[in-house]
Amino acid sequence: MQLKQCITAALMICVTQAYAEPVLPSPEFSVRWLDEAYLPRHQALVKASHAFATESKAFCAAPTEKNLISTRNTWKKTALAWHAMDAAPGGPIILERTGRKIDFWPTRPDDIEAMIPKGLDERNVGARGLPAAEYLLWGNNEPKAQLAKLKEKQRCLYLVGISERIVSDIALLNDGWGYYREQLGAENPFFRQNLLPETLNLMLGALDSQAKRLPKEAQRTAFAEWRSGTGKASSAAVLNAIGSTLFSPGGGIASLLADKPDVIAKVKQALSQAKSAQASIPDTFDSPAASTARSNYLASIKLLKHSIETDVAEALDLTLGLSESDGD
Repeated sequence: MQLKQCITAALMICVTQAYAEPVLPSPEFSVRWLDEAYLPRHQALVKASHAFATESKAFCAAPTEKNLISTRNTWKKTALAWHAMDAAPGGPIILERTGRKIDFWPTRPDDIEAMIPKGLDERNVGARGLPAAEYLLWGNNEPKAQLAKLKEKQRCLYLVGISERIVSDIALLNDGWGYYREQLGAENPFFRQNLLPETLNLMLGALDSQAKRLPKEAQRTAFAEWRSGTGKASSAAVLNAIGSTLFSPGGGIASLLADKPDVIAKVKQALSQAKSAQASIPDTFDSPAASTARSNYLASIKLLKHSIETDVAEALDLTLGLSESDGD
């Protein structure tokens, strides 16, 4: 099936139809919103993933402590760029199921170890992507032991294979974003009719995932990215991306709700409260002492979700509804 047909079909399946005469964004608004709120995040992800692949190769050529630290840092930047993208994805990311390919979680160490002698298999999503690379770089609470392990050629080449596959998975989105932009500016309104409900639905899905990735009560190993300790930074990336998408430089949804400043104020307040609660989580986010802070953060996420589901959606006459596959 052609790429254009696939994107159209995927959007028809994933998006719940709006009711009553929902706000229809203009072609000018839609293209500007994509240019301001989506494509810069994609470009940041492309850049970060290339840097990670480059550093992985350099590390395997010279497996030193310095090069390992550099590779870990580029992994972190790639992970944060991905979480920013996944906070408000759309278009080709849904079609390609990019999240499943590069961010399959929980991590499966046994699957990864079993695949290392065989080499990377792109069909085995549980043994590739960012979580698998995190395991190779930090291990299971043994970060200092990984340098010696990664001096084993097969293991290091597997890390390189993962990093290169992440680059290629993200590159698959380039043409899709171009086609999506073209269609948002086209006379046919289909893509623009789906732009707002799709965006808000996927944001709600990203907020839902916060409860799974940074739960109120859990042992250390239950947290996403516990190995690298980037769980708190990842949650900040999600909130920042949602904020910059809703209120992009050209106005975002604020320009569509110019006659309803109370709605804009409510969602901005809810977002500000969530950011404040997130910032209050201790850096040792997985400690027992941080439980109350995490609980407060998750409560603020619920309020932000409620504001998007009610205040924003009702003001735009949208019906929102997620399926389990949304955001994969």
